[in-house]
Amino acid sequence: MLKKLLSPQGCAECRICCIFDDEDIWEIPLVSPEQAEKIRQNHPNAELVRRGDGFVFKLGEKDARGLYTCPMLDSEKGCILGEGKPFDCSIWPFRVNDFHGTRVITLSPVCPEMYNKPLSALKELLDGGLSEKIFAEARRFPAMVKPYIDGYPILAAEETVS
Repeated sequence: MLKKLLSPQGCAECRICCIFDDEDIWEIPLVSPEQAEKIRQNHPNAELVRRGDGFVFKLGEKDARGLYTCPMLDSEKGCILGEGKPFDCSIWPFRVNDFHGTRVITLSPVCPEMYNKPLSALKELLDGGLSEKIFAEARRFPAMVKPYIDGYPILAAEETVS
């Protein structure tokens, strides 16, 4: 979804979005029950555990650095889920957060590929239809919306209908 902004080479070298420490384990992608079923069908060895209204990948042990790696990350190929990856992953480094009762699209400040992108390019992508796709998925699967984190720049807010 974000190929206009992120280079496959840069993502392959970084992979920060697939690695979690104890403080950001909340960022593990939440998968809808429908998507979990598709993942299980296509990847029978994928272990998913229930979290609220969805599922998350069962993480293995921490590595020597104290980090968890997504079990769907292959060290050579990248994400083995390809186009079937969780929605959260497909929109990274955009995040959907609840900001005082309003759904907002934020930008994770840890993605190095985004450091040099002009804000206008990010807004252009969102305004070109991506924000509506993101908000539509959040309406369909509200459990994916995470609490707002201070420091995450807000790039779009969902219009509310009274």
